[in-house]
Amino acid sequence: MQTWTVIRFLHLAGIIFFVGGQLMLAVAVAPAMRRADGAGAEEAMRAIARRFGMGSAVALALIIATGAAMASHYDLWDDATLHAKLAVLVLVFALTGLHVVLPYRRALSLAALVASFVVVYLGLKLTYG
Repeated sequence: MQTWTVIRFLHLAGIIFFVGGQLMLAVAVAPAMRRADGAGAEEAMRAIARRFGMGSAVALALIIATGAAMASHYDLWDDATLHAKLAVLVLVFALTGLHVVLPYRRALSLAALVASFVVVYLGLKLTYG
Protein backbone atom coordinates (compact mmCIF):
# COMPACT_ATOMS: atom_id res chain seq x y z
CA MET A 1 0.00 0.00 0.00
CA GLN A 2 1.35 3.42 -0.92
CA THR A 3 2.16 5.95 1.80
CA TRP A 4 -0.25 8.57 0.46
CA THR A 5 -3.07 6.04 0.31
CA VAL A 6 -2.50 5.31 4.01
CA ILE A 7 -2.39 9.02 4.82
CA ARG A 8 -5.62 9.62 2.90
CA PHE A 9 -7.20 6.63 4.70
CA LEU A 10 -6.21 8.05 8.10
CA HIS A 11 -7.60 11.46 7.09
CA LEU A 12 -10.92 9.88 6.11
CA ALA A 13 -11.01 7.71 9.25
CA GLY A 14 -10.66 10.85 11.38
CA ILE A 15 -13.43 12.56 9.42
CA ILE A 16 -15.69 9.52 9.73
CA PHE A 17 -15.20 9.46 13.50
CA PHE A 18 -15.74 13.20 13.94
CA VAL A 19 -18.64 13.81 11.56
CA GLY A 20 -20.23 10.39 12.06
CA GLY A 21 -20.06 10.81 15.81
CA GLN A 22 -21.68 14.23 15.60
CA LEU A 23 -24.45 12.79 13.44
CA MET A 24 -25.01 9.86 15.83
CA LEU A 25 -25.18 12.19 18.81
CA ALA A 26 -27.54 14.62 17.06
CA VAL A 27 -30.04 12.13 15.62
CA ALA A 28 -29.97 9.25 18.10
CA VAL A 29 -28.23 9.75 21.42
CA ALA A 30 -29.28 13.30 22.39
CA PRO A 31 -32.98 12.83 21.50
CA ALA A 32 -33.11 9.54 23.43
CA MET A 33 -31.42 11.10 26.44
CA ARG A 34 -33.79 14.08 26.38
CA ARG A 35 -36.75 11.69 26.57
CA ALA A 36 -35.21 9.82 29.50
CA ASP A 37 -36.00 11.30 32.89
CA GLY A 38 -33.77 11.78 35.87
CA ALA A 39 -30.27 12.73 36.82
CA GLY A 40 -28.96 9.40 35.52
CA ALA A 41 -29.78 10.34 31.93
CA GLU A 42 -28.08 13.72 32.28
CA GLU A 43 -25.02 12.13 33.84
CA ALA A 44 -24.91 9.50 31.07
CA MET A 45 -25.11 12.21 28.41
CA ARG A 46 -22.23 14.08 30.04
CA ALA A 47 -20.15 10.88 30.07
CA ILE A 48 -20.95 10.21 26.41
CA ALA A 49 -20.10 13.79 25.46
CA ARG A 50 -16.85 13.66 27.43
CA ARG A 51 -15.77 10.42 25.73
CA PHE A 52 -16.73 11.71 22.30
CA GLY A 53 -14.90 14.95 23.03
CA MET A 54 -11.67 13.09 23.83
CA GLY A 55 -12.00 10.96 20.70
CA SER A 56 -12.82 14.04 18.64
CA ALA A 57 -9.68 15.82 19.84
CA VAL A 58 -7.59 12.88 18.63
CA ALA A 59 -9.54 12.70 15.35
CA LEU A 60 -9.14 16.43 14.72
CA ALA A 61 -5.39 16.28 15.40
CA LEU A 62 -5.18 13.39 12.91
CA ILE A 63 -7.30 15.27 10.35
CA ILE A 64 -5.14 18.39 10.63
CA ALA A 65 -1.83 16.50 10.43
CA THR A 66 -2.84 14.37 7.45
CA GLY A 67 -4.63 17.26 5.73
CA ALA A 68 -1.58 19.50 6.00
CA ALA A 69 0.65 16.71 4.72
CA MET A 70 -1.64 16.10 1.72
CA ALA A 71 -1.97 19.82 0.96
CA SER A 72 1.82 20.06 0.84
CA HIS A 73 2.31 16.85 -1.12
CA TYR A 74 -0.34 17.72 -3.72
CA ASP A 75 0.65 21.42 -3.75
CA LEU A 76 -2.82 22.68 -2.80
CA TRP A 77 -2.00 25.55 -0.45
CA ASP A 78 -2.94 28.15 -3.07
CA ASP A 79 -6.25 26.48 -3.97
CA ALA A 80 -9.34 28.60 -3.23
CA THR A 81 -11.37 25.51 -2.32
CA LEU A 82 -8.80 24.56 0.32
CA HIS A 83 -8.96 28.10 1.70
CA ALA A 84 -12.75 27.83 1.95
CA LYS A 85 -12.46 24.40 3.58
CA LEU A 86 -10.01 25.75 6.16
CA ALA A 87 -12.23 28.75 6.89
CA VAL A 88 -15.24 26.51 7.50
CA LEU A 89 -13.06 24.22 9.63
CA VAL A 90 -12.20 27.21 11.82
CA LEU A 91 -15.95 27.85 12.11
CA VAL A 92 -16.42 24.20 13.19
CA PHE A 93 -13.77 24.70 15.90
CA ALA A 94 -15.47 27.89 17.09
CA LEU A 95 -18.93 26.31 17.18
CA THR A 96 -17.58 23.23 18.95
CA GLY A 97 -15.85 25.41 21.53
CA LEU A 98 -19.05 27.37 22.11
CA HIS A 99 -20.98 24.12 22.43
CA VAL A 100 -18.56 22.96 25.15
CA VAL A 101 -19.23 26.19 27.06
CA LEU A 102 -22.98 26.18 26.33
CA PRO A 103 -23.81 22.45 26.08
CA TYR A 104 -27.59 22.80 26.13
CA ARG A 105 -27.81 24.95 22.99
CA ARG A 106 -29.00 22.57 20.28
CA ALA A 107 -28.50 25.24 17.64
CA LEU A 108 -24.74 25.22 18.30
CA SER A 109 -24.40 21.46 17.94
CA LEU A 110 -26.55 21.42 14.81
CA ALA A 111 -24.60 24.33 13.30
CA ALA A 112 -21.33 22.49 13.99
CA LEU A 113 -22.76 19.40 12.31
CA VAL A 114 -23.88 21.33 9.22
CA ALA A 115 -20.53 23.12 9.01
CA SER A 116 -18.76 19.75 9.29
CA PHE A 117 -20.76 18.48 6.33
CA VAL A 118 -19.71 21.59 4.38
CA VAL A 119 -16.07 20.75 5.18
CA VAL A 120 -16.63 17.22 3.85
CA TYR A 121 -18.28 18.60 0.70
CA LEU A 122 -15.38 20.99 0.11
CA GLY A 123 -12.93 18.15 0.66
CA LEU A 124 -14.69 16.11 -2.03
CA LYS A 125 -14.72 19.12 -4.33
CA LEU A 126 -11.02 19.60 -3.70
CA THR A 127 -10.32 15.96 -4.53
CA TYR A 128 -12.65 15.45 -7.47
CA GLY A 129 -13.06 18.99 -8.81
